[in-house]
Amino acid sequence: MSHGKPAPDEARVRETLAQMRAEADAGTTRVSVLGLARRLGISNATFWRNHREIAIEIRQAPETPDKPTRASQPGKEAELADRNASLRRERDALAGQLEAALAHLRRLTTDNARLREELEAAEP
Repeated sequence: MSHGKPAPDEARVRETLAQMRAEADAGTTRVSVLGLARRLGISNATFWRNHREIAIEIRQAPETPDKPTRASQPGKEAELADRNASLRRERDALAGQLEAALAHLRRLTTDNARLREELEAAEP
């Protein structure tokens, strides 16, 4: 069973990766697995499933020394961690509200069916 676009061949992936690395050297982009997958027009999961070796190669490549790393930005890292935690809490709260709404909808659907049956039974 196939969904979405087929994964590009390795030659196209390597060519696109080379372009991204050149852009990274120029300081206009950062090489990442997700960025490469997006540029190729496929999902991150599809990329990992079809080009695991390249994904691991990208992950293990050292960041360029002239650019600040995440470790050199502790304030920014803490800010991102706080933001992620906040978003996760909000997501969990919304998921709970959605589940409650779905439960109400199921109950209303059942009540509606029962009331329709009673109405039909009451009609002469």
